[in-house]
Amino acid sequence: MSYPSEPFSSCGKSTAGFRARAFRTATAIFVVCVLTSVSRSAFAEETAGTVDGVARRYIVWPLVFVDEAEEWRQFSLVPLYVKRESGDNSEKRVQFLWPIWLYRRSGKDVSIRLLPVFTYWKDYFTYHGAEAHDLHYMLFPFIYGSESPDEGKSFAFFPIAGKMKNFLGRDDIGFFLFPLYMEYTKNELRQRNYLWPVLSFSEGGGDSGFRGFRLWPLYGYFEKQGEFRREFALWPIYSHQKFDLDKEQSGERVMVFPLFAREDSAARRYRSILWPFFAHEENYARDFEEWSAPWPFYMKTRGTIYQNRLWPLYGYKRDDEKETWFLAWPFFRRREYDIDEDSHMREVRLTPLVFYETETSDSGEIISHKERVWPLWRFRRFEDGSSRFRMLSLLWFSDERGFERAYSPLWTIYDRVEEPDGDRKVRALWGLIKHERSGARGETRVPLVYSRVSDTETGMEEARLFGGLIASVREGETRKIRFFRFGSIGGR
Repeated sequence: MSYPSEPFSSCGKSTAGFRARAFRTATAIFVVCVLTSVSRSAFAEETAGTVDGVARRYIVWPLVFVDEAEEWRQFSLVPLYVKRESGDNSEKRVQFLWPIWLYRRSGKDVSIRLLPVFTYWKDYFTYHGAEAHDLHYMLFPFIYGSESPDEGKSFAFFPIAGKMKNFLGRDDIGFFLFPLYMEYTKNELRQRNYLWPVLSFSEGGGDSGFRGFRLWPLYGYFEKQGEFRREFALWPIYSHQKFDLDKEQSGERVMVFPLFAREDSAARRYRSILWPFFAHEENYARDFEEWSAPWPFYMKTRGTIYQNRLWPLYGYKRDDEKETWFLAWPFFRRREYDIDEDSHMREVRLTPLVFYETETSDSGEIISHKERVWPLWRFRRFEDGSSRFRMLSLLWFSDERGFERAYSPLWTIYDRVEEPDGDRKVRALWGLIKHERSGARGETRVPLVYSRVSDTETGMEEARLFGGLIASVREGETRKIRFFRFGSIGGR
């Protein structure tokens, strides 16, 4: 009698698949348990040295950890989530998938941001002896709302209808079936727009206030009686402006684009032909003369501003406040300027590889210093004389509260902090290797493998291998070696 073999074959395949899945699951559980065990035992007392003296405790090495300082505590699940709270719980900041989600609280004030679509903030303050608040929220580009004790409530649902307060530099913006109708106010000015930006009417400020009309692109003007008047025809071909009408010497600008442009005033004389091919400026207010042909490729300036530019190959500019020059813009740039009467700043950039910034005193003493060689290292010397060196440095820009806080733990394989008194703290391989020197006492640790503690004042030294299975202890001139915790050899 014969029996079909398919059921047993399927059973064998199923059993083999089950064993493979069980093995993978057990392996994953084992790895997590080992990392957790190592983190809790070997890293429980580890301290990640920083300028502020931060203690770091790993929960799952090296991506889940807690940082604690005197005034704050931070939990990090790198690179997804960072939560930072002050010790008295008055401040809180939460980042998730930075820069997408940000939550901040300061006292009772709250702000929330979800890029690129949602923002919300609520600020509390005292108003007429009682607690009040300002509230703003926006779900871009559809919903906007606000609330304040002075201006009441506002709401807008774009593009249907609504009113917005203190938005885009305007006091009020109202619209209905945008762009069919939109109006705004700013101080005394009120402007009404129909089929924006085609037709508009401007007014406000009484008889000597604002007046304006626009039928774009055919013709338009805007003026404030006795101060200025601007008009255009066949925009952008012709424009004409008069300004400073309320001063002793007024000015005038005329442009027929791109053929000709000019400006004449007490402060400046400017001529351009076939802009940007040729332009000449005499600046009486700042006492310099400038030629460009064509802008921005060739520029020459003389007077209080001295400039030679052949962009993008070379450029040099010097004035009363700063000195700058570049080669092969934007790759190499240098800038020097005075911060105040007692300090001077020098910056050098080789984009994106090198950034160098040094603040010095009048005597030449270094006050602070920053340097970055991307993607290898980042170094900073602080005003109190302390310094910090980190490798690697994959960010070519600085953002200590955002990108660096969320992502730099992923690639920081070496971190060294030095204090003005010579104390040093070093972390390598994501905190796996630790070295500290404080005064005469030094300590080096590689969890579960090696540790060494020494004191040059007392002559004490103790080194351990594999959790103390092999140990060497020296006190003064006496050294002992112990094997497997059972006994020791050695002596004077």
